[in-house]
Amino acid sequence: RTMGRHLRSFTAAFKLQVIDYAEEHGKREAGRKYDVDEKRVRYWMNQKDALAATNRSRKAFRGKKCKYPQLESELVNYVVDTRRDGYAVSTDMIRVKALSIARHMEIPPAQFKASRGWATRFMNRNQLSIRRRTTICQKLPREYEDHVIKFHRFVNALRREHEYDLSQIGNADQTPVWFDAPESTTVDLKGAKSVSVRTTGAERQRCTVMLCITADGRRLPPYVVFKRKTLPKEKFPQGIVVRAQEKGWMSEELVVDWIKTVWANRPGGLLQRKALLVLDSFRGHLTDRVKNRVAATRTDLAVIPGGLTSVLQPLDVCVNRPFKVEFRRCYSEWMAGGVHEKTPTGRLKRASLQQVCEWILNAWRAMSVEVVAKSFKVTGISNSMNGTEDDRLWEDADAEASSSENEDSEMESE
Repeated sequence: RTMGRHLRSFTAAFKLQVIDYAEEHGKREAGRKYDVDEKRVRYWMNQKDALAATNRSRKAFRGKKCKYPQLESELVNYVVDTRRDGYAVSTDMIRVKALSIARHMEIPPAQFKASRGWATRFMNRNQLSIRRRTTICQKLPREYEDHVIKFHRFVNALRREHEYDLSQIGNADQTPVWFDAPESTTVDLKGAKSVSVRTTGAERQRCTVMLCITADGRRLPPYVVFKRKTLPKEKFPQGIVVRAQEKGWMSEELVVDWIKTVWANRPGGLLQRKALLVLDSFRGHLTDRVKNRVAATRTDLAVIPGGLTSVLQPLDVCVNRPFKVEFRRCYSEWMAGGVHEKTPTGRLKRASLQQVCEWILNAWRAMSVEVVAKSFKVTGISNSMNGTEDDRLWEDADAEASSSENEDSEMESE
């Protein structure tokens, strides 16, 4: 009689065969039929997706072994508990939590850094994945190509005539920001059928933010409009302009106010340096009062044809999306970061206007100079006039374009 069983190895094809039988007849019956432990059958079933995707003759997934199993066990519990409560979990949150656990376990920082590569391996080892919403993109209609060419010719003619400095070529855009901004992705267990994210119930409450950038990579102060008659007596952070309007959007009066408080005070604005401002065709940008105020600052106006902001507007193409991603990150960390006050009906209280402004400011400051400057080149607005940068036109535009145009139309319809 032998002292124990010989270790056996099984191919992915065999494991999938056992899984199929177990799904129909149960894990215990599958173990009996194929002479394997029920525990092993359960383990294989948890690996089903990976087994189905690998070579049928593969016998094991032998990646780098876990160096700190207790840390990873606590971290998995953190992810599961946080997701069970409905909060989104980002890979950055996993890394921060891992470092916190490591400090508690007195693991030397030199031995454990919680790098992005480690986070990816941790997720693979523990059957965690990024769950993402899908979006539908639209291609540029062929009949719009002439409008694109005409816009570029108009901008180039102005640039040749006035020789604007890059710091004096600007783009401004109003975009909605929702008070409840849950992540569109979250780390969760593989195979989870329901992917929900907890909020304060204020998904329909929003503010409008007028953002402005210049072709040298500068970001001007964000201009925030809250949907209310008057502003509360809160201390708003420096570096942001806050206004109130009953419908929560940029009226003609507020566009004029933005020109006076933000655009006219940009670097070079007080010196009345000749400038070019690119705006979309939103009706609030095109009134005589607005045009006169723009002209008073020695600024030429270039209006993007309707339907083409996703191709010609720098903010739309490269900046709005990462700005909102960063805003959602701030929101998610706040939601998952501690105990929140509740309303008399038991719902979570939404963030204060001051807190929302801090998130907007932090997200705006996170936008890099390189990305901002690049946005004007991929849209054909600041490229070298000698043609040496024509290859930058629409570079990576498809990958970086945001859905701000759809959000703006939804905002106007409210």
